[in-house]
Amino acid sequence: MSDSGQLFEMWRKQLEEGAAAWSKTFSPQAPPAPPAAPLPSDPMSFWRPLVEQWVQASARAFSQTPMTPDVMSQWKQFIDQSIDAWSRALGQVMNTEAFAQTLGRYLDQWLVTTAPMKKAAEQGIDQALQTLNVASRGQLTAVARQIVELEERVEGIEEAVNAVLKAIQRERA
Repeated sequence: MSDSGQLFEMWRKQLEEGAAAWSKTFSPQAPPAPPAAPLPSDPMSFWRPLVEQWVQASARAFSQTPMTPDVMSQWKQFIDQSIDAWSRALGQVMNTEAFAQTLGRYLDQWLVTTAPMKKAAEQGIDQALQTLNVASRGQLTAVARQIVELEERVEGIEEAVNAVLKAIQRERA
């Protein structure tokens, strides 16, 4: 057998063994919890169904197509099937209440964690803008608010003047 044939066989064997190892590692010992179940205490139980689906799709891809030297087309087919499997699995997980609760808690934690950094960054930016004698966002917002209030006052005055003019015109007529 040529060197490229030996490399191909070694690669094929490694992929088959890897798929088998992943399948064995992530095969659930007990049936997975229903999608709407409360959040599990074991974080791996959340990802185990996803990885299991991916491993099964990978195993199907390798078992359905014979290994040939055309590695790139097989790799593309494998990637396409993997993307499809992950898409279906993530779609199922994202439609659960448990995922929504987990994502909500994560976002809350993220906001709490980043709030001090955001405040410090804003203070640094305001100080730099003040040093450069450039208006800050807060100052521009305050000026814009004052302009809107002035426009409303001018509109009120215009309406009052128009009302007075109409009253004068009615008295003359």
